[in-house]
This record gives sequence, C-alpha cells and structure tokens, in this order.
Amino acid sequence: MVVDYLENLAETVAGALGSASEQSPSAMDVEIGGTAEAGGEHTRASADLTAELSDTDYGSFAVGSGTFFAAAEGGAETAATNAYCDVEGADFVFTRTTTTTGENWSETKTQLIAVDFACIDTGSTLMITPQSSYLLDSYQQVESGNVATVNFDVAVSATHTDADVSTGAIAIEDTYSGSSINASLAIG
Repeated sequence: MVVDYLENLAETVAGALGSASEQSPSAMDVEIGGTAEAGGEHTRASADLTAELSDTDYGSFAVGSGTFFAAAEGGAETAATNAYCDVEGADFVFTRTTTTTGENWSETKTQLIAVDFACIDTGSTLMITPQSSYLLDSYQQVESGNVATVNFDVAVSATHTDADVSTGAIAIEDTYSGSSINASLAIG
C-alpha cells in the first residue's frame, strides 16, 4: 500500500519534470534489523521484521519495519533490545526508531521509507531519522519457560535484485532468550 502510494507520487513528479525516458540509473541498498535479549529464570525474546524493495519506471522504493521485544522474570531480570536501518542510493530516506523500557522488559520499533526517483538526480540524500527512548515504571508478567522467536517477510521485485536474511534464536533453560534478524535488500 505504501509502495503504491510512493509509485503514484513518483509518477506525478516525473510528469511534472519531464518524461520517464530521462531516467538516471537506479541502485539502492537497504539494511534493516535488530536484536532482543532477556536474562532471567523465565524469558521471552522476539524479532519481527517486514521489508519490501521494488523498482518501477519512476523510481525505486523501500519500506520496512521491525519490532524487537524482550522480557524476563525471576533471577537477573535483564532485557535489552535495539534496531537499525541503513539506506544507500536513495534521494529521500525516513527512518524512525523508538525504544521503550520497563522494569523487566524492553521493546524497540523501527520504521523505514526510502525513495530513489528515476527522473531526478539530487546528488545527495535527504535523510530524516528521529530516534526516541522512553522509560516506564511498569512490569511485564512472563510465562514459565524460555522462548525465542523470529518472524520475517522480505520481498524484492525488480530485475537485478538481491535479498539476504540472516536470523538467530536461542533459548537456554532458566537463563536466557535471544532473537536477532538482519535483512539486506539491493537493486542495481
């Protein structure tokens, strides 16, 4: 849905500036990922990520999001999460990362939108990258046991594309849960 909106925007911009035949070469690299780690008697760690990279006559578009959650109850009760996004070759990049931490839990969410217009060669990238952190006085109940999960949905649609996803999940009884995911997508 976001990609369709961005494609319509690029088509409108191309119409205002000239024909799509006056395109500049398009190449974009996107990396998005993060980790979740929890230490304690009962632990949960999850890494969930979606990313899409597509190419049209009017430009290349990337959208993605990730949510990384960790919680621990009993024992050490430590939890940490992080997330990252990196984009090269785009005219416009927006990423937003928010981390919320409670007494025994942490959640980091990241969002990414990037556009490389085919009809415009800006020579530099306009980047908007707000980050925020929140500390809450709240406690999460954690079910008995240790669980680590990873879920992802990654897609590229164009010629000369590449997508590489690496994941990891480990749970150690009465001690630890950890989940991680990294997705690299490329056009060009």
